[in-house]
Amino acid sequence: MSPEDTQFSVSMPTHSSNISDFPDSKLFHNHTTDHTDLPVTTDGSFEAFKILNNPLDNNYTPTEDHMQYRSLHDTIQDGKFPYTKMNSQTIPDNASNNRIQPTNIEKNYNQVNSTMSKKQTLTNFDEFPPTPGGSFSQRGKISGAKLSFHHISYEVKIQKTLCSKPVIKTILDDVSGILRPGMNALMGPTGSGKSSLLDVLAGRKDPKFLSGKVLIDGRPQPKNFKCISGYVVQDDIVMGTLTVRENLSFSAALRMTMHYTTEERNQKVNDIIDELGLNAVADSKVGTELVRGVSGGERKRTSIGMELITEPPVLFLDEPTTGLDAYMAGQVVKTLKALAKRGRTIIFSIHQPKYSIYKLFDTLTLIYRGQIIYHGLAKKEPIRYFGRLGYVCENHNNPPDFFMDVIHGECLRQNGNTSDVQIVDHHDTQERMHLVGQQLIQDWQTSEMAQHVLEEVSSIANRLEKYENGSKKSKDKAVDISFAASYFRQLNKVCWRSILNLLRDPLASVIQTIVYLFFALSMGIVYFQMNDSLESGIQNRTGLFYFCTLQVIFVNLATIELFIKERVLFIHESSSGYYQVSVYFFSKIICDIIPTKVLPILLFMPICYWMAGLQKTFGAFMFFELILCLTTLAAAAIALFISASITVFGLANAIISIIYVFMMAFSGFLINLKSMAVWLSWLRYFSIFRYSMGGLLAMEMKTLRFCPMDNSNTTINRQCQNGTTYLEDQEIPYITGWDLWYNVVGLMVIMIAFYILCYVRLRLLNKYK
Repeated sequence: MSPEDTQFSVSMPTHSSNISDFPDSKLFHNHTTDHTDLPVTTDGSFEAFKILNNPLDNNYTPTEDHMQYRSLHDTIQDGKFPYTKMNSQTIPDNASNNRIQPTNIEKNYNQVNSTMSKKQTLTNFDEFPPTPGGSFSQRGKISGAKLSFHHISYEVKIQKTLCSKPVIKTILDDVSGILRPGMNALMGPTGSGKSSLLDVLAGRKDPKFLSGKVLIDGRPQPKNFKCISGYVVQDDIVMGTLTVRENLSFSAALRMTMHYTTEERNQKVNDIIDELGLNAVADSKVGTELVRGVSGGERKRTSIGMELITEPPVLFLDEPTTGLDAYMAGQVVKTLKALAKRGRTIIFSIHQPKYSIYKLFDTLTLIYRGQIIYHGLAKKEPIRYFGRLGYVCENHNNPPDFFMDVIHGECLRQNGNTSDVQIVDHHDTQERMHLVGQQLIQDWQTSEMAQHVLEEVSSIANRLEKYENGSKKSKDKAVDISFAASYFRQLNKVCWRSILNLLRDPLASVIQTIVYLFFALSMGIVYFQMNDSLESGIQNRTGLFYFCTLQVIFVNLATIELFIKERVLFIHESSSGYYQVSVYFFSKIICDIIPTKVLPILLFMPICYWMAGLQKTFGAFMFFELILCLTTLAAAAIALFISASITVFGLANAIISIIYVFMMAFSGFLINLKSMAVWLSWLRYFSIFRYSMGGLLAMEMKTLRFCPMDNSNTTINRQCQNGTTYLEDQEIPYITGWDLWYNVVGLMVIMIAFYILCYVRLRLLNKYK
């Protein structure tokens, strides 16, 4: 045995060992655990600490009760462990055979990562000096990180009305603690701050309203932490029109570096599917409102799989059991437990789980109104803690239910006084809950367990301060957010997903195609082979162009949904390092706007054009198509900008409708521009209706001559009239070539301006929760 192996040797217990025998481990008081299944050496020492540093390198999967050894391991690193004497007890030679063998996914992924030195991934903290028991093994297997949060406070400004003064509300108030590899549950009543704490730890809260710090293995949280950790949101945001395998492949294509081959990525996807038990539904669509898909539990596991592609050492989940029935919730948590046994640090918020879920937790953090009332081991230890406070959990009572009853003031202390009775009998539920909560906060802050947590947190902070003071590196050095895939690969994969979504979405593909076909045929029939008569020629052509312009503009009301519907997906993926903002922006134009708005014009508007008997020259026909395409692109740009700026669909739809109506009114075809007030007439230059109608009419009318019909009863002004006369009356320029292209340029300027505004708005979009 090497000196490194014997440095922290301890005696090997025969049957059981009470962790309270170690005076420095107050956090785990009275926790009795059987350790006979730990791998041991023949000389009587056990390698728990070495293995817990890097369990997968030793082909070892920690069991539920071994989580306390992680804490002992950290205590030893702090130099507090008092026992170093070897026990000479004889241990069977075959004891090492008790090690749990690696799973298939470990073997397969080890092959992928056999050249890890050549294939650098985003999941590394090489920028920071290693600490004992670092988060990542040399062979690329998972060993979860230890997170410590130091005096975290988080506040938000709340403004009830537009005229009222903003009020500052404290969400988290000076909370500290440590979370290690395993199942770490954050629990509390609704609005207690558990989800906010989870977001703070994951780096997804705005730092402007945040104080305190979060350390990863005793080092500052890197800027790209959101890219190298996993985060599963409460509401699953996987693409419903894609299959489970396609969603996972999308994540693998963008989050695994370019050094990996397609075969290696596919193997990784297959490993994740196997690990999460999704083989039966791997090629089934996830499901949308219109398309039936997988179950809620399978959908949640797909979301988890999207984050496991990068093998993150830390996985955050916001209430992973929300919306699932009891069985599905249990299956999801069992999946998380299996991931934790492989060495990951799993941190999740949860409301009030059943006992079969609760017993899978390794640590529990109870939060009330932004403050901690318990932070330590789960299972029986919280019950013992509340028992010492006088709260007794009845037999067969679910511990999470018991905790909530205590917090809500539904339980009476067995050793309580008169004031406790008065609190329980208090008629105001909120007031009773507040009084009990304040007492629980005070009890925790004065407890030995809390003091031990603060001592350990302070020790971690002091070690960091000593390192920073003695290090030549810049204290502020951190990694910029980087992307595993190249720009064109990002654009390729995001466009691929958008096209699949378009083709498999009936509302986006089939219905819009039918609408355009119906419109083209209807207009072609109504205005079939228009004549050049003075009575109807001008009016019919103006009406046809007006309806065509109206169609290609107002069809973009559906574009409002693009960013509003995918806002959460876009924020999550862009902040997690899937792709750049510009990639998403261009993919929406290339794979959503052009196929659904421009392509139907090119396919179906020719039907209307030739049936109506418009100018029979190829140039006039192409100009007709060009004007309508630019008109719909300009209208789509305005709709996209509104969609990126407003989160409520109803409000966004009302605003864009008003904008279109105003542009219609100031086009000059519903209101005579000569009679319009001078201070309003300039609005014509911002009307896409004006440019569209102007271009179409100028191309069609400038060479036509309209004469009265032979059987007409008209007796006044029976002479023929040139189309140019009508153009002059409408103040539409037509004489030079520029007069035609002036309308094209006007549409292009509006289109480009609003697309730029839309992109800037997406860049400035708040990525924090």
